[in-house]
Amino acid sequence: MSKGFKIFALILAFCILFSGCTTSRHLKDLVIVEGMGIDQRDDKVSVTLQTLNVGINNGSQTPQGNMTVNTEKEGSSITDSINNLSKSLSKRIFFGHNKLIVIGKELAEKDFTGNIDFFMRSADARSDVAVCISYSEAKDIIESKENDASVPCENILYLIQNNEKSGLCTYITTEQILNLYADKTSDIFIPVLEKKKKENVSTKGIGLFSKDKLVYVTDDEETTGFVILADKAKDIAIETKDDKLGKIGVKIFEIKCKKSAASQNGTVLLKVTVSADMIVDEIEKGIGEKMTQEDLGRICTDVENRISELCSKAFSACQKHNSDSVRLGEQLAKDDPDAYGAMSDSWDKYFQDSKIEVKANIHLKKISDNTQLE
Repeated sequence: MSKGFKIFALILAFCILFSGCTTSRHLKDLVIVEGMGIDQRDDKVSVTLQTLNVGINNGSQTPQGNMTVNTEKEGSSITDSINNLSKSLSKRIFFGHNKLIVIGKELAEKDFTGNIDFFMRSADARSDVAVCISYSEAKDIIESKENDASVPCENILYLIQNNEKSGLCTYITTEQILNLYADKTSDIFIPVLEKKKKENVSTKGIGLFSKDKLVYVTDDEETTGFVILADKAKDIAIETKDDKLGKIGVKIFEIKCKKSAASQNGTVLLKVTVSADMIVDEIEKGIGEKMTQEDLGRICTDVENRISELCSKAFSACQKHNSDSVRLGEQLAKDDPDAYGAMSDSWDKYFQDSKIEVKANIHLKKISDNTQLE
């Protein structure tokens, strides 16, 4: 039985046991967790919980304004911090409705796997909770008001999910993280958020891990390329520049990314094919210039080259920081198991020497909403 399977079975068993214990408890007897932030504070771990204020009543059938309360306590571990939180709360803490776990950047850089045991064993852990990293402290994200949303952590969850579709971040759960952690060659990747404005949160990039530590946060271009390589992108805005037409803004959609890996003379080659449809949203000199088929073909070629560039930048960022977050080893195990068997024990070396080839095929669907192309 594999290590990963044992982990998942253990999580599932605890979730079932925990949910069974709470079925007889009334809602009013529970503190319902909507979000959880974990920070490293010197030799202490701080946990911030966002919980529902179930007693709130604004006289309306439709909830308006923030309906949550944030509470923070420190301890020697996550479990100890939660126990200290329990001491200050008059009701039992219920994690069965938790939507989001936020990890502080300092903890991710220093002792991420030292705290990951909580998500493997605790009865309070769930396998389907979204996870992200705060570029500062996790507390900052949990305490964001999100324009006075009813449940701010729920809004943040939607932000992550929607931004993945647009190539601006990734979405990942505790179960998926544990799967990466258990894999022999893969490394963890987690979306990074930051609190820029007083009330709101925005995506910052993707946190790449090497073994057990956060080592790098991707920039905008690397992030988009990473999401495309992960085959998670749905519709992405891309800008190119043409000598004749100036700046050109396009949207690509129906994006599909196919990958294959093989060893060629001791070097692992990742072949990537990206196919997508495209709409031209904006042409800087579109009014003054008459569009020709040659122009349209050149735009397609420019966008194809841009997609290849973005994917290559994401791959290079992973290589530079020794993070197989693109799961090349896993792809090699699927496509060339003999090569994987020979290379996996020294995977860091082979990953550093690996190559990528990206081919993009773009089909131009329309220039604008009312101009169809043949």
